[in-house]
Parts: sequence; structure tokens; C-alpha cells
Amino acid sequence: MRTSRGPSEGYVRSRAPRGFHLEVARSIQRMLAGRVVERDLVSVDDVDIIAGIDVAYIEKGSEEIGISVATAYSLSRASVIEWSCWVGRIVFPYVPTLLSFRELKPMVNAYLRLRAKPQVVLIDGHGRAHPFRLGIASHFGVCMRVPTIGVAKSLLYGRVGNGEGPIIDPDTGEVIGWAVRCAPSKLTYVSVGHGISLESAVKLVKRLCVNSQMPIPILHSHNRANELKRRIGRNIDWENLDSACSTSII
Repeated sequence: MRTSRGPSEGYVRSRAPRGFHLEVARSIQRMLAGRVVERDLVSVDDVDIIAGIDVAYIEKGSEEIGISVATAYSLSRASVIEWSCWVGRIVFPYVPTLLSFRELKPMVNAYLRLRAKPQVVLIDGHGRAHPFRLGIASHFGVCMRVPTIGVAKSLLYGRVGNGEGPIIDPDTGEVIGWAVRCAPSKLTYVSVGHGISLESAVKLVKRLCVNSQMPIPILHSHNRANELKRRIGRNIDWENLDSACSTSII
């Protein structure tokens, strides 16, 4: 059994940029958390196109570049049908429990470039399994009004066993997610983002896991983002960062 209560507010405050108002951010998270829908707004049996989004980073001195890729995957074709990307400067550092303040913009920009219309979006990050019930998957889903699922490689908040099973809020006893064994030796942490039930979220993620900790759409986005990272990193055009991106229909 493992338990994580997330970072202390003192630690979060120490990592946030100068002038950032943590209390305001928490107020926003609490407000948006109240808008999360934890039931199916789409029938999972009718879902065909699922998107997966991930972000990679390049650090050059004091500058940081984000490379976000969104992949559209068709369940009926069992293949990736399209992917899109966005590249730009990132000014907010990585701070646990505040990931959406860093990655929401690049994720949304890549997602909006997809020509396909995903019925569900998988986000590399947490949803309800978050100390303020609003991880980036929930933030994205509420703002974009699309069903989302949080899929993470590590536990941010909650209590879990050593195998598949519920992620329990250590304070309330509420089930806030589910640990799934997508890869033989590693657990994947699934939680509701928005507009879907936990049961349906787990069902979809399991369908998309093929001997990898991440489901296919996120894994494809991860691989494409890192390919772009290597290519862009060799010769960065600071004036035209986004020129490296184009939508690819497969």
C-alpha cells in the first residue's frame, strides 16, 4: 500500500513564479472542480475517435520551449488517423498540482489543430486524482467542453495497493481513480477528467494499452513530440518556433 498526499502548499509556493497568486489559482481550481461531470456524456460503446495529448520540452539557458502533440486514434480502424502539434515558449515552471498553468495552453493549441473530432481526449496527467480535484485533464475537459480522461505514470494524490485497484482519497475514503496494469511491471493511474464515468474511463484506457504504460494515442504523441524535440533542438528558429509544426493525416 502506498499513499501520497501531494506536495505541501509551502513547497508549491516556493516553486511558483514570483508574483504568482497561489490563493487565486486554488480558487479557480475549486470553482472549476465544481463543474466537473463524472458521468458519461458520450456512450463509450459508440466511441471511435480518441485523442491523446502530451508535451515535451527543450531548455536553452533561461528559455524553455514546449512541444505539444495531439494524436487522433480510430478504434474501428485500430490505427492513428491524424496528429497535430504546436511549438512555443513556456514561461510557467513545472509545479506539482499546478500543471495546467504550464501545459493547458500548448495542449489546447495542438488539440484545436486536429481536423478529426475526437469523442474523448486522453491527457498525460491527472484528472480528479488531485488534491484539489482539478488536475490538467479536468481543467482541459471543463474548459473545452469535451470528455477527458487523466492518464498518469506516477501517483500524485491518493492511496493505492501494489496492483490494479482503486485510488482512494486518504482523507475522505472516496474513490478518485483507478490503478491499471497497462505494462507488465508498471501501474498506470487513471482518473476521470470530465464528462465520463470512472468505469468507462478505465474501460477505454484498457482497450488502448498494448504493453506500454501509456495508451496508444498518448504514446504516439509522446514519440512524435520527442522526435520534434530532437529536430528542433538542433537548430532553433526563435522567431518562427511554430513553423516546425504541421497537421499530418495518415
